[in-house]
Amino acid sequence: MVLDLRFVFIGFLVIASLIPLYIYRKEIYKRFYKTGSIKAFLKDCEIYLVSNFPKISFDFNCYLKYENEKDIRIKETLIVEDFVNQFIAHEYELTTQNSVAKELLWGGYEANSRLIKDNKRPTDWAQRKETAWNREAGKCNRCGTKTKLIDSQALLAKQMKDGGGFNLENIVILCSDCSKIIRSENKQRTAKDLNLTYNLMKKVEA
Repeated sequence: MVLDLRFVFIGFLVIASLIPLYIYRKEIYKRFYKTGSIKAFLKDCEIYLVSNFPKISFDFNCYLKYENEKDIRIKETLIVEDFVNQFIAHEYELTTQNSVAKELLWGGYEANSRLIKDNKRPTDWAQRKETAWNREAGKCNRCGTKTKLIDSQALLAKQMKDGGGFNLENIVILCSDCSKIIRSENKQRTAKDLNLTYNLMKKVEA
């Protein structure tokens, strides 16, 4: 009799745990299997990429490589990975940039442009970065995306070990993603940490 009561109790618990699954089965199903228009997804990605990264020439026909994939979520993920790889593979080299008008320079600029002891940044580094950022109209030199001053990265076109100084012509403004790519020794691992990857994957999960 005790065994029967335990059996009934366990059976009740199993049934009780299945009820929420039954009630919310449609929501659960949607999380694991996505339906929708791949054309709408591609158009959304194209608008986002063209407007935010004008210097990158993306191949929007890359989706043809994944036509045989039936699961739309997997297909969209593969397309996102392709776009990210295109972003990473974009050819770019740190080079000398334009100068700025002399009236925009300040006292001590010339003296602080030369390398100093221990390769430390000059005391006016923040001012140099802001001036270079204004020169680029707040855009990344590699991909063309608009970036806030606080989020932008300032790299030297010619490294200090190669004789590069802190003059404005040697300062290149990049977004955080492009800076990560240029500095990365493992670009495929870096791909997972890009803002671009995060923003595109949000479109997959939508």
